[in-house]
Amino acid sequence: IDDVRFMREHQFQEDGGAMAHPIRPAFYEKMDNFYTATVYEKGAEVVRMYQTILGKEGFRRGLDLYFERHDGDAVSCDHFWRAMMEDHPFK
Repeated sequence: IDDVRFMREHQFQEDGGAMAHPIRPAFYEKMDNFYTATVYEKGAEVVRMYQTILGKEGFRRGLDLYFERHDGDAVSCDHFWRAMMEDHPFK
């Protein structure tokens, strides 16, 4: 209930206004307006979707592979996606 209240009071307003953008925008003008609550909330939902689709074990394998390859590196969403998909039958 608290999460829904937060989304309705903060995230929906932000995502419905001038600051609306996908979790991976094509461009940005300034970094200080890029990392918003909406970006973090949307990102968390995408990660949750990966876990739902891949199952807990498949997600864990992908996560372990991701950290093995990229711990301490600067990475993109594509690195995460590739690690998640590498050991899964519907890649």
